[in-house]
Amino acid sequence: MEAFADLKCTVPPELVDDFLAKLHYVSESLQDFELLPGERNRVRFNLLAGHEDHSPVVAASIAEVAQKMCQAYRPNAAKVLVSKEGAGVYDLDPHPLLEASGDLFKYGQGRFGLGPRLVELVDFFDRRLMQVIGRFSAEPHQFPSLIGADVLERCKYLRSFPHALTLVSHLREDLEAVQNFGRSARWDNGQLLCNQSDLSAIECLLAPAVCFHCFAWLQNSEQRASRAFTALGKCFRYESGNLDGLERLWDFTMRELIFVGSQDYVLAQRQKAIDETVPLLDEWGLAYEIRSATDPFFIEEYTSATFQLAFDLKFEIRADLPYKQKTLAVGSFNFHQDYFGRSLNINTNSGKAACTGCVGFGLERLVLAFFAQHGLDRRNWPDAVAREVAIS
Repeated sequence: MEAFADLKCTVPPELVDDFLAKLHYVSESLQDFELLPGERNRVRFNLLAGHEDHSPVVAASIAEVAQKMCQAYRPNAAKVLVSKEGAGVYDLDPHPLLEASGDLFKYGQGRFGLGPRLVELVDFFDRRLMQVIGRFSAEPHQFPSLIGADVLERCKYLRSFPHALTLVSHLREDLEAVQNFGRSARWDNGQLLCNQSDLSAIECLLAPAVCFHCFAWLQNSEQRASRAFTALGKCFRYESGNLDGLERLWDFTMRELIFVGSQDYVLAQRQKAIDETVPLLDEWGLAYEIRSATDPFFIEEYTSATFQLAFDLKFEIRADLPYKQKTLAVGSFNFHQDYFGRSLNINTNSGKAACTGCVGFGLERLVLAFFAQHGLDRRNWPDAVAREVAIS
């Protein structure tokens, strides 16, 4: 049944994409929706059959999301550090071609397996990134996919990004619970049905970022000198109906370079990372921009976006996706100020809370941007990539 939500504000053009992305979390009964063009103050939506009586509640929730985002929004022009046009002339969606060639397999929403062609490129990009990271004397680390809920609570991630969390449970250490689960659990209508009382309390979540583990490692410590770290890991962010091929995965691979120390050290290293990354992106023949950006919290904390822009806390690498006529964030350069130092009691030798920063590259997104701009035929790839990647 078609219904409408009348908004008490007009959604600014810059907020439209993020506003629509948030609506996926409004109700499980929400089937589809669109912000009507023109005044941008009305949303048309449809609910699943049998849920028509939820329309007033859903409409009120949609209006609430719009109101809170609009109230907190402060226009602020992005700062562009680098802008490069690429040599690629490709404009097709690579997903169908990769699936047809056996290089991409969809297991479910936001879950894809990568075949030889993609794996080879992922490995190549990470090797080249590691050659650059080698210039930072970064300590190599490996972290688990699981992260303690206590760490995310101390970092206020649970409150700030609740919609993206992936919770982890297991069966309780109770014979009756284990036996009951074995007898009654079944897959039905797209979900695992079981008695919730058989499940444990939630101790861990799947890690939404690599750097949290590094900061947890250093918690309650005094750092006598500034340090750099690097790690490759899986990150998990549930994005509901926004999950879309390699562009948005439920789990994705991130190479991170992490800095801990004084403010001057972290900012200098972040700038060096930007300077070292530009030739690499040019080598890969990508069209991209490096520009200031935000990582807006959920609607209750949306004012954080203005703060991040005002203090240049985040710069993103946004690569062109010609088949969508949009750009995609494939990497970022972040300065956290002393937030994690204060949250996890990481101090410098002067007794002050340490500043931190991180540089992250989403490897699957890099591969997507490369294929989207250059296609699958290696003969059309930049020489620096074609001669290093064996899979044709």
